[in-house]
Amino acid sequence: MAQQEKLAKIRRAITHLKVAVCLPANRPFLSMLLTCIVATSLTTGCSESTKRKWKYRSPEENYRNALEAEHADVRRDAVVRIAESKYADSDTAFQVLDAAARTDPQTQIRCIAIRALACYDDDRPISTLLAILKATKGDQRALPANEDVRWEAALALIMLEEKGFLANGDRDTALTIYIQMVEPDQARRVRIAGTAALGAFQNRKVFAPLISTLRDRDFAIADCAERSLIKLTGVTHDYNADVWAKWLTDTDDPFANAGHIPEITRPAGPSWWDKQVRAWRRGLKLSNE
Repeated sequence: MAQQEKLAKIRRAITHLKVAVCLPANRPFLSMLLTCIVATSLTTGCSESTKRKWKYRSPEENYRNALEAEHADVRRDAVVRIAESKYADSDTAFQVLDAAARTDPQTQIRCIAIRALACYDDDRPISTLLAILKATKGDQRALPANEDVRWEAALALIMLEEKGFLANGDRDTALTIYIQMVEPDQARRVRIAGTAALGAFQNRKVFAPLISTLRDRDFAIADCAERSLIKLTGVTHDYNADVWAKWLTDTDDPFANAGHIPEITRPAGPSWWDKQVRAWRRGLKLSNE
């Protein structure tokens, strides 16, 4: 049935093009060439999203496939369709995405569902993400998260926190989770996500893990720690953990200048030499024209 619908679309497109270019009826070669061009463009030049639009699935069918289909590809396709739909934030869609994010055995499907939940403009996904990040073996609420799922959930929670949907009680839970994510035994990108997330919590508990992380040999992780400290305090100590520790001891209110960006950390403008090079390039370009 789907193949017949696709062929019908190709025939209609060819008919419209023949009319548009006034193709003579007695030129079969041109007609055949045009058929090949249209068929190729319609079958190979489309994104996966466009191809999904050609093959309509009702919301009820997507819900059922996302939760009940035995084949992982069918479940993945259903979850993607829900995430791309206009009803993605409906109550039923949320319940399906919530279940997929927490309990689907396939990592990719869980990650797709989590990304969809990160786009919500309310606090419904918060409990889902916290359950995923807290899950351990034997947990009834959610399957334990591997590195990929843990990373996606951490990023989604950061996005919802930036939107202001993290309530006080949930903030305490999230803070505890992020502090655990910074520990050296965690995966690298999980540590980076956790270190960056701590910059959103004006709580003295964040200083010990952030200052300790400054000593990490991985500069990407140490840089995230320095940036989080700058965001929280408005000052920088150039990745020096000992100076940060002393400053924290001597400062009564470390969050007094939160949000201020020190001049030394602001991106520098173009140097005199860069300005001259750009001027010469503009001049040469104009002279060639």
